Amino acid sequence: MDGDLRNEIIALYEAQPDLLSLPGLVFASVGRLIDAEVVSFSEFHQPSRDFRSMISVEDDPERRSQAMQAFARHMHSHPFWQYDPGFFGERALRESDFFSEEEFLALPIAREVFLPSGARHIMAVVLAHEHYVVTIAGHRVLGRPPFGDEERDRLEAFRAHVLRSYRQAQERTLAKLTPGERLRLAFPELTPRQLEVAALIASGKSNEEIAIILGTGINAVKAHIKAIYGKVDSDNRRAMAAIAHTVSPFAKLPPLWKLGLEAWSGRVR
Repeated sequence: MDGDLRNEIIALYEAQPDLLSLPGLVFASVGRLIDAEVVSFSEFHQPSRDFRSMISVEDDPERRSQAMQAFARHMHSHPFWQYDPGFFGERALRESDFFSEEEFLALPIAREVFLPSGARHIMAVVLAHEHYVVTIAGHRVLGRPPFGDEERDRLEAFRAHVLRSYRQAQERTLAKLTPGERLRLAFPELTPRQLEVAALIASGKSNEEIAIILGTGINAVKAHIKAIYGKVDSDNRRAMAAIAHTVSPFAKLPPLWKLGLEAWSGRVR
């Protein structure tokens, strides 16, 4: 293992990123390791079919939206553009592995997505974890040489460490949730006031204490509790506390990047 790769791996683990900070670390590390001007980080949540896409440089949101629409139109023209974990496996793949210079320049996806932004060479890895698929791609601009075998080998070696850090980032993100946030995720049908009452129940507050904290009458609190129990299919305060201090399986949660992380995102049809 060369020294630059070792240093990037150590820096990644030392940072202990959550989902908020991980993309920025990946941008910097991958950009240095493979000498790419632009790095992209895309994440797809299979149950909801939601995704987010981030890049390492400032861009025009309208232009990016147009490019993403064009990409969606042409991505099925070749498996390389679909970023399927089954096709990529543990490999780092380059556009030059599949297309000659002349073939690439003639591709609709190249003419409508990459070339207008000055991007010419692409190399990507794909990570799969639970119900998520993450694609990390490095881009070189027009006039730069293609990615070589040394850069490919570096990205392949770095991939396993990014996957491990991604798993850990998800765990750190979930660990930061408050009891109220966990209840909101577990029971999205609860109203804001019902979530307040449920969180107080989970913290061990009595009905009288809840009434004082919320500045309402005891009968109103009892009515909220009855409604809560009906929606969560439980009439046990201990069960409420247990739910508030644990996390539902990933498959039952919304995309984890929506837990406070701002990003350009959309839905795949």
